[in-house]
Amino acid sequence: MEDFKDLLLRAKRGDEDAVEKLFVQYESLLHKCSRVNGHVDEDLYQVLLIEFWRAISEFKV
Repeated sequence: MEDFKDLLLRAKRGDEDAVEKLFVQYESLLHKCSRVNGHVDEDLYQVLLIEFWRAISEFKV
């Protein structure tokens, strides 16, 4: 398993493989946070994905 910091740095540089690996690591949390009344709210899920990418892009290492 790759080091989180290395994945984050690669993702910040635009490495799609690193972004995918980070997404896989956090996918269950994103789904959990997008649940409304026991069901995944697809619009909320999309917003969370955008914010996930923004957080990766803006994270200061």
